Amino acid sequence: MLVSLMKAISLDGSTATAAEISGRVLTHDLGPDLRKGTILAAEHLDRLRGHREVHAVELEPGDIHEDLAGRRLAEAIAKLGPLRVEGPIQSQYRLVATRRGLLRVNAELVGKINALSGVALFTLFDGQAVEVGEEVAGCKVTPVAVPEQVVREAAYMALEFRVLELLPFLPLRTAIVVTEKLKPKARALFAEAVSRKLGWYGADLLGVEEVARSRPSVAAAYAHTAEAGADLVLFAGASSIDPLDPAYSELERAGGELIRFGMPAHPGSMLWMGRLGRSAVLGIASCAGFGKNSSLDLVLPFVFSGSPIDLAGLGHGGLIERSAGRRFPAYEKP
Repeated sequence: MLVSLMKAISLDGSTATAAEISGRVLTHDLGPDLRKGTILAAEHLDRLRGHREVHAVELEPGDIHEDLAGRRLAEAIAKLGPLRVEGPIQSQYRLVATRRGLLRVNAELVGKINALSGVALFTLFDGQAVEVGEEVAGCKVTPVAVPEQVVREAAYMALEFRVLELLPFLPLRTAIVVTEKLKPKARALFAEAVSRKLGWYGADLLGVEEVARSRPSVAAAYAHTAEAGADLVLFAGASSIDPLDPAYSELERAGGELIRFGMPAHPGSMLWMGRLGRSAVLGIASCAGFGKNSSLDLVLPFVFSGSPIDLAGLGHGGLIERSAGRRFPAYEKP
């Protein structure tokens, strides 16, 4: 591990000369206009005169200042895009999303980059849906300077092994099938929740089909979704405890398959997932649950980005009711 051997120096600001301070880096704050990390020069002499003790370091050949080092790392990560770099603020750079998308983070690689001397990289959770303008990561160099080789190594690791990426959401053709009787008020609330939540992802909504919970009706509904070319079918109202519910039996009769029943998350532990031809099929137990933050909100970003879903792995972070306000989009009407 490369560590800079910068020489620490204490100066008397009342008698320091331009030659003594020039090129050295201040290591503590001496007021709002003379902050830690400032590269000292003759122009700073007057502001040093009132300070009897000035702490600085002398950079070694090959060292680069924290601001430049942090920017190089941030700009390397931004190439993974679409991200923009903002800052520095106190030598910290922000990586900001320039589109909505699913953030994928290689957590193991983040740890390896942070094991390099003086490097700090921090991100949102992997698998999080993010908005335009949202900060997804930040980085900085914690000492006032580091060897340039450290920055090169961190940037290489970030780019070569893709420390993070922001996958775009796809305008999936989405059909909704409902097998529970809805009163007018409940129907209106469900329609609003569908429009708001799926619209956030840019879904192309094909409509809501309310059918009886019978084998012929559900079979016909599945056939309609296939005819419409649906990429995603959302099924609401299937019994969560009846393996013979038409939602499941007719899925298999139509040539589809039930991939998983049940989610390691709360609320929404009874979510199920299947596949029918080109369509992903997601089921929730009740329309009433659609407007709430639930396991469905953990899954939708993966579906709309076309990213593989490890449903079992979503148990890490599956305690949704304790974290929903910090993890899910502020859905709005499209």
